[in-house]
Amino acid sequence: MKLSFSTWLTFVMLAIFGTMVAMATQFPPNARFMPFVVGIPGIGLCLLQLGMDLLRAPGSQLAESFQPASKAGVPANLVPEEEPEFGPHTVSRELTMWAYFVGFIAAVLVFGFYVSVPVMLLMFLRREAEASWKFALFLAAAATLVLYLMFGLVLHVQLHHGFVTPVILRSFGFEIS
Repeated sequence: MKLSFSTWLTFVMLAIFGTMVAMATQFPPNARFMPFVVGIPGIGLCLLQLGMDLLRAPGSQLAESFQPASKAGVPANLVPEEEPEFGPHTVSRELTMWAYFVGFIAAVLVFGFYVSVPVMLLMFLRREAEASWKFALFLAAAATLVLYLMFGLVLHVQLHHGFVTPVILRSFGFEIS
């Protein structure tokens, strides 16, 4: 059975999460909390993905026992063949996603999480998901609120404020703790 790139990537992620959790067992009780919170669900999701990959593998008995149904009203021989998951037809979408990712990382470094998350989420939802302004603004505000409540109030973790945002806030007389 030939493994696809995504299956290899899943194995790599499983190894990373497994190593992280194994190392965290040696940490003091308060220090092992975050690696467990991230690592244990990550291991579970990797195992789930590997199981799904195994079931969909060409040559798997389960994959061969199910034939795709024809679309309603369209004979099975006229249904167009599916395009591969990756290829020349996905290059522009992949480059767009990389641009969003790199832009988000740069925005977090420059402006911090509390400014970057709502702006980038709003921009992505409006441009890529074509969501309405009302819905996109609501989700951006809700995500920022959840981010603040989860990290600021519940976990007492101070997120990066950015390099520029504190300077701007200080110029207006505000101080970030």
